[in-house]
Amino acid sequence: MNCIIIEDEPAAQSILEQHISICPGMQCCGVFGDAFSAQAFIDKNSVDLMFLDINLPEMSGVSFLRSLVNPPLVIFTTAYQQYAIDGFDLEIVDFLLKPFSFERFCKAVNKAKSRISTKESLPVLNRISVKTDKRIYQLAIDDILFVETCGDYVTIHCPDKKLTVHGTLKSWEEKLKGFSFMKVHRTTIVNLQRIDHIEGNQIYTGRHILPIAEPYKAQLLEIMFKQPS
Repeated sequence: MNCIIIEDEPAAQSILEQHISICPGMQCCGVFGDAFSAQAFIDKNSVDLMFLDINLPEMSGVSFLRSLVNPPLVIFTTAYQQYAIDGFDLEIVDFLLKPFSFERFCKAVNKAKSRISTKESLPVLNRISVKTDKRIYQLAIDDILFVETCGDYVTIHCPDKKLTVHGTLKSWEEKLKGFSFMKVHRTTIVNLQRIDHIEGNQIYTGRHILPIAEPYKAQLLEIMFKQPS
């Protein structure tokens, strides 16, 4: 289980690192003193579990968690019990009240492992949740035409709507792994099943015309010709 620590107190960081090192099957991939540096890491790496302090500089742990579109599992670590309600509203795994024992830490970790095991045993649903403008949309994977990035945001294009959320193209490549999507440009991944036709260095999908970057063209054509008609 890949986990990270988001905690601005060195002593608390050290305790968590020590506890993680003792637990079988757990690996600490990073320790961060603020939400923004953690965000940069999450955007580029696979994280199963976050140990998240609530009182952080710049942005609180609660606000940070609410800002994530598809957050990892979360265990709050804090000295302030009044935040427990916020945590469980956000469907966190557990709430560790400082100072906590190693036994209590292990109990929280086992809850996280149980959630991961349950998730892995569930059938794969061809839908994905997207949160934007205070709404949560359920999108059928097959309805997504393409995903494009601009700065710190991505836009998901469907035939009847487009949704813009905070995130990276790499994170969406991970979300759509195993489905019929391919990167065709440094800013774009496209649903191969929704391509109408290819002409020159352009893809036509729905009402959209997308550029194909030269490094991806040969692989795209090879995959397209291998697909069953």
